[in-house]
Amino acid sequence: MKRLYTICYVSKASVDITKDDVKEIFKITESSNNATDISGILLYSFGNFFQVLEGEKKDLVHLYEEKIKKDTRHSNIYEVFSREIESPIFSNYLTQFQTITTSIQLNEIRNYLKANRTNAMSDKLSRLLKPFMIFD
Repeated sequence: MKRLYTICYVSKASVDITKDDVKEIFKITESSNNATDISGILLYSFGNFFQVLEGEKKDLVHLYEEKIKKDTRHSNIYEVFSREIESPIFSNYLTQFQTITTSIQLNEIRNYLKANRTNAMSDKLSRLLKPFMIFD
């Protein structure tokens, strides 16, 4: 039986990161996470990344420790939470990992979290999303 896990973090993008770099990060992240059955979201705004990852514990811990934390395109990683879960928050949102790039998508996430308040984590994520102003 799979041990489901979630990791949420915020980080500061490198000062020299470009719009094209961010697009490439989104493309690779979405592709890689979908290929390994990892759900969640990734946002970028005002030089900050916000990511929620959900999936099998061993996969997430490996990804977070070996790739995300060692990626030089961001720093000052603040881990909001890292824990086992009974069911993923985003399991009913979409079947695949999503990179959020428009204000419409951000509002869809907010509405989804409001409608699917499964636990305190849903409310916490809703509060954390407020500062992310996504540009169309």
